[in-house]
Amino acid sequence: MNFKSSLLFAKRILFPKSGRSSIARKSLLGSVLCIGVSLIPLVAVLTVSNGMIKGITGRLVSLSSSHLEAVSFEKNPERLEDAALSAKEIQGVTGVYPMISFSALATANSKRRGVQVRALPSGVFKDYESYKELFEAVDGSLEDFSNEKNGVLIGQGIAEKLSIKAGDKIRLVVAAKNSALTTAPLVKAFYVAAVVSCGYRELDGLWLFMPYEKAKSFSRQVDAAFSLMCESVDPFSKDLKKTQASLKKALGKQWRVYRWDELNRSQYENFSSTKILLIFIQLLIVLVAAVNISSALIMLVLERRREIAILKSLGASSRGISLSFIMTGFACGAGGLLFGLPLGLLLSVNINEFIKFAEKAINFAMRGLSFFANSDIMGVKQIRLLDEEYYLKVIPIEIPFGDLFLIAFATLLLSLAASLLPAAKAGKQRPIDTLRNSR
Repeated sequence: MNFKSSLLFAKRILFPKSGRSSIARKSLLGSVLCIGVSLIPLVAVLTVSNGMIKGITGRLVSLSSSHLEAVSFEKNPERLEDAALSAKEIQGVTGVYPMISFSALATANSKRRGVQVRALPSGVFKDYESYKELFEAVDGSLEDFSNEKNGVLIGQGIAEKLSIKAGDKIRLVVAAKNSALTTAPLVKAFYVAAVVSCGYRELDGLWLFMPYEKAKSFSRQVDAAFSLMCESVDPFSKDLKKTQASLKKALGKQWRVYRWDELNRSQYENFSSTKILLIFIQLLIVLVAAVNISSALIMLVLERRREIAILKSLGASSRGISLSFIMTGFACGAGGLLFGLPLGLLLSVNINEFIKFAEKAINFAMRGLSFFANSDIMGVKQIRLLDEEYYLKVIPIEIPFGDLFLIAFATLLLSLAASLLPAAKAGKQRPIDTLRNSR
């Protein structure tokens, strides 16, 4: 029995004569559907998790540590500015700005709140895409944030806590060291140029932005951190390590240079481990679906015992019979793959629209339940599946073709493995016993 004969028998198993149907064949079709259905969430989870991890990480990186952060041991604003000019000449660095950060106590209207002050050049909110895209003025104008004016930008959470708005006065109290090397409170008065929001409630209640020139005058007196925030073309590129090494070499021993994944290691590893766990669970579902192929093929072998016996009596080899059933199982896996992979990609590409539809459906159901329960419909809190205060406004979609290829290969391999046992059982059947028992 040659390969062509095995292929024809496998075709006969999958597509029997019209009008002929059986429980085993229906089970085989069910196994194809099971594999396809199990692949839909697997592809969606893989695509959406990649987009969400990259989107959330990119947002956090742009807000907190930038792509590379160089920290100086010297508290010298002038040297910090000179280092920024040197860093701009390094290949791979697309933008550099100095930053002085320190903790302070903000007071207004007899209220107090601890804040993290970030002293930045006034052009940062105009020249850098990350600041222009991620920050918006809730009250006031970002145009008033300049070195010539005594205005600061405060987060929306700080404004709510202190009950202030754009144009109001705010005082900052910092612990400063005097000439006698003793610590005393230093009070600086500013006005609120604008109330800003980056979308994260936690950060909106923490950050206060001050013009860089205003912080230079007293930065040596306070316990401040002097940093260079460096941006590159792509924070997820492998070339970022080379840029880090070049930056270390150019700045010297008085500097420490960190990548964003080093500064945000715990968060990034948490995202990655969650993604791996989700994919592992989905792969287990695919494995269970592949086992259905094995059970369906065993039923087919039992149904086709007489046909197998006749083929063997006519000279068909055990290897050829086994190969036919292996081809059948492989075809079932390929059919499930052709069914589930496109649907999974279709769901992934339209995941934002699907989430909006699900939100509307859930909120409509909640209002309906409130109506029948005679409660206040208007008081029902709107449920948001994707809250931008914790995640993203829109999930960026990035199709991982390499990972999808591995999923397709693993699915076909599982289908092939699941068909080996039934195929071996079909090949070992003795035709004389089968024909004798079928009388």
